[in-house]
Amino acid sequence: MRTRPAAHQDPGVQPERTLLSWTRTALLLVVVAGMTLRWAPYHGPAVLTLFCAALIVAAGISLRHRRRLVSSTWGIADGRYPPAVGSVAGLALAVAALGMVALVLLLVT
Repeated sequence: MRTRPAAHQDPGVQPERTLLSWTRTALLLVVVAGMTLRWAPYHGPAVLTLFCAALIVAAGISLRHRRRLVSSTWGIADGRYPPAVGSVAGLALAVAALGMVALVLLLVT
């Protein structure tokens, strides 16, 4: 398994831009998690579940950064760079689930 990023000839620095995009997404989830805490006085400790879930998703994104950068630079260097369908689908499902939990929390309690 390759552990260091490869040198590549991408003039647009695509792997680095993608890494920055995932970093912004993780940061946004941390901000959203913090904003849910303002509901705590009205909806009780159930808000902490939503808060922790958003932080776990953000941590998962952050932990995969290095691996994603290494695989994308080697993919460009080797001429084979498959899309990250699993990561995007997982993030979409996590955000949809967090949104549904927040909606139920607001409407039911």
